[in-house]
Amino acid sequence: MFFNLKPIKEGKFSFGGMDKGKVTGIAKISIPSLDFIDNVFYVEGLKYNLLSISQFYDSGYIVSFNKD
Repeated sequence: MFFNLKPIKEGKFSFGGMDKGKVTGIAKISIPSLDFIDNVFYVEGLKYNLLSISQFYDSGYIVSFNKD
């Protein structure tokens, strides 16, 4: 869920391929069992939230990967 969604005039987001999305806002989101993540882009037409590992790290979280 987005909190304090602020519209932005112009922005583009590049996906892994050549696809691009239009960024229409920036907000903070709440993730169950975690706190808030700030400066998350709202990308028009996207059906799921995509967060980068660096966003978690920059927000003070420890990020680790394991096989399980």
